[in-house]
Amino acid sequence: MFSRTSPLFKAKSIRQLGQIAFVAMFVLVSLVLSAQAASLTVTKTASKGEQAAASAYWTRARIANAPAMQMLIDRGSGEVDAAAALAAAAETGEGESEPPGMPDLGAAGVAQAAYAKDWKAVETDLLAEEAADVPTGTGGTYTYYDVNVNQAFWKVGPHMWSGKLTFSTPSGNSSCSATVISNNHIVTAAHCVYDTTANRWYSNFVFTPAYRNGSAPYGTFAWQSATILTTWINLSGSFSINGWTRYDVAVLKMKNNSAGQTLNAVVGYAGRRWNAGYNQLNFNSGYPAQNYNLATISSPAQYLRACVNESFTQTTDTLGGGCYWGPGISGGSWLVDYRPFIFSGYVNSVNSGLFVGQQNIYGARFNSSNIVPLCNSSGC
Repeated sequence: MFSRTSPLFKAKSIRQLGQIAFVAMFVLVSLVLSAQAASLTVTKTASKGEQAAASAYWTRARIANAPAMQMLIDRGSGEVDAAAALAAAAETGEGESEPPGMPDLGAAGVAQAAYAKDWKAVETDLLAEEAADVPTGTGGTYTYYDVNVNQAFWKVGPHMWSGKLTFSTPSGNSSCSATVISNNHIVTAAHCVYDTTANRWYSNFVFTPAYRNGSAPYGTFAWQSATILTTWINLSGSFSINGWTRYDVAVLKMKNNSAGQTLNAVVGYAGRRWNAGYNQLNFNSGYPAQNYNLATISSPAQYLRACVNESFTQTTDTLGGGCYWGPGISGGSWLVDYRPFIFSGYVNSVNSGLFVGQQNIYGARFNSSNIVPLCNSSGC
C-alpha cells in the first residue's frame, strides 16, 4: 500500500484526476455539439399512437396508389453560378464519410417467411420485365434505366437500401423516395417532410425498402421522428434551386417492421459522404412517376429507376446532374462508389428540384451544414 504522502500515490492520483478531467471534457464537448445541432435543426416526434396508426393505415394498396409528390420546380433559366463553379473546382477531395453496412445474416429468411405473399408476387411478376425501359440517354450526359424491374436487382445491395416513402398531406396521400442509412434512419428531401411555404409538417410516414410494384418484401417501417434544418423552415417566397436546394435534406428515424426486425438488420444501410468534391460519378435512383417534362411514365412510382451521371456545380453546395426522371424521385439518393450486387455506396446528395424541360436534376451537396447537424441531432 502507498501512503497518501508518497510520490507514487500522488502520481496515481494525478493520473486519475487527468482521466476524470478528460471524460468531463469529452462529455462537455458532446453536450455543446448536441446543443449546436439542436439549434440548427427541428425534430417532430411521432407518438406511439401515431406510429401505430401509420403502420395500420398504409396497406399495400395504399402504398401502391399514393400519388408522387410534386417535385420542386424552378421557373428560372437554370444558368450555372459561374463564380461558385470556379471556387468549387478546387474542392476535389473525397471529404469525410461513414461506411455502409450489411444486413444481418438470416434476416432475409425471416422477412421471406413473414411476408411470403410479397415475395411470391415479386418473384412471379414476369410481365414487368418484358415492359422494362431499355437503357438510353444523352451521350456524355447521363444514362437512365429501370433497376428493380429486373428481378436480379430487387434483393441485392445496394438497391435494397432504396425504397418508397409514403405519407399524408392536407390534400391526401403522397409518395417520395428515400434511402436507408445508419442507426435505422432514412434520408430524403425536406420538401417530402415539411411544407415550408405553408409552414406545416406532413404526417403518417411509412418507408418500404425494396418496394416493387405493390410488394413490400421486407415489410414496412413507420416513423418515430423526422428532423429537418431550421433554415428550411425559415425559407420564404418562391422555390429557387440556387437558394433553397442546399437545405432540402431530412432524416427520419424508423421503428421496426411487423416481424420485429430493425431496418438496418433486414437490408443493411448506405454509407454517407460529405464535404467531397463537386464532380462525382453518381448512381441517382428513386421511384419516379413522371419524367423531366412532367409526362407520366409507364408504371408510375412502382419501380426503382436510375440515372447514372457526372455531377456538376450549379452553385455553392448545390449539385446538378443529367437525368430523365421527375416527380416521385424527390428524396432519392445520389450514390457514389456504387457497385451492383455488393453492399457498396455512399449517399452524397438527395433529389430536390428541376427546371421543367431541362434534362438535369439538382440536389444538396452533403456538407457540414446539412447532413452533419441533421445526423448529430437525430442520431444517425
